[in-house]
Amino acid sequence: MRLTFAGQAPDADVSLLAVPRRTALLGLFTAATIVAGLAALAIATAVLLVSPDIDLRPSISIPGLDPAIAGAAGVAVWILFALAGGLRMLRDPGGHATLTFHLPFITAALLLGGPVAGAWVAVVGTIDRRELREAPWYGVLANRATLAIATLTGGLVLEGILATGRAAGLEEGLVAWLVAGIAGTMVMAVVSALLTAGTIVLRDGLAVGDTFALIDRSFRRTAVAETLLGWLFVVVWVAAGWWAPALCTAVVLTLWRAAADAEALDHDPLTGVLSRRAFAQRVAEAAERARRGVDGAAYLFLDLDDFKALNDGPRSHNIGDQVLAALGERLRRGIRVTDAVGRRGGDEFMVLFNGVRDEAMAEELTRRVIELVTAPYQTDDGEKTVGVSIGVALAVPGQRDFEPDLRGHADAAMYEAKEAGGGIRIWRDSTTG
Repeated sequence: MRLTFAGQAPDADVSLLAVPRRTALLGLFTAATIVAGLAALAIATAVLLVSPDIDLRPSISIPGLDPAIAGAAGVAVWILFALAGGLRMLRDPGGHATLTFHLPFITAALLLGGPVAGAWVAVVGTIDRRELREAPWYGVLANRATLAIATLTGGLVLEGILATGRAAGLEEGLVAWLVAGIAGTMVMAVVSALLTAGTIVLRDGLAVGDTFALIDRSFRRTAVAETLLGWLFVVVWVAAGWWAPALCTAVVLTLWRAAADAEALDHDPLTGVLSRRAFAQRVAEAAERARRGVDGAAYLFLDLDDFKALNDGPRSHNIGDQVLAALGERLRRGIRVTDAVGRRGGDEFMVLFNGVRDEAMAEELTRRVIELVTAPYQTDDGEKTVGVSIGVALAVPGQRDFEPDLRGHADAAMYEAKEAGGGIRIWRDSTTG
């Protein structure tokens, strides 16, 4: 499992909270990651050997096969397994970052073939169509480099522990291998989390604590199960042959197909944003954090102005759907990984901003949402524009009586904005000022 955050950086037009200084730092961080990761992969490939445990020879009995070719063939097989079994992706609770199921294949290749084998499976075997379609070229390279650095670091720790044991005269049995493997995979996860955290902090301006809380929640969703599956892959490879993990991969694909139905319920099929049910869960979580005095939030209810005119032409619904799909994409890319966007239905959308300190910050974020919504849309019927009316309700830390009225307050404020001809209205009462 990994989180693909670097793929959206560093573009000043992507994040609603982007600032020039942070964007420049993110550009430097991304460039340094790319250079360091790809250089480390090239050097490791030239210097380190692939462990014979990943060779195909014991399984298919090819006499006289060069060990280097046999090892490369084993790595290639694991890359194919990863591409086949890891293509299924889950969106995180915000509906925009992605969780990908690749850790079992990286773990297996790392344990069987060492740092170089694991790194190549991580770099090549985790490429997915969504990343190539949505991320800029530097984002794709940054994601590859991050995986290379993390996997090589974990692999070197694994090899170092085994080498230390051999130097001390300890027998390299199953226990030593397990200890080294667990330590290596843990280090790999930690390094990956640190590099990912750096991207999030610089891109979205989140506090370090909030960033690691986000990563921790994401990793705990599947990390343990994925690691155990990786060890299962190793066992069946050693016990049965190179073909056995293909059966495990088939099982993984079957499980992911079942999970796809559950995922579809959490996202609107046209726009890709969260469904009403999934968004309501995020609002409830934000409300609870506000009650406990942990964090503030702003709930935005958006209703498009002049949208009906788009549906009056000869290609009515097709043009309207194109605008809605494009708007969903803009909103998903424009919010931070801690925020959320959902669709209530028709031309009505909802946005939840966490970490909102006061009304001024909520108004600034809302104005930037208006800029996203009202920018021209390219459709099959030419360039189209729409207006928007937005109602905003604030969840102030320590406030205990706003939920479930948070949605109602935003609705009321939106209708006030609509009656006034569009724009922003922020709900004000005795608590929010």
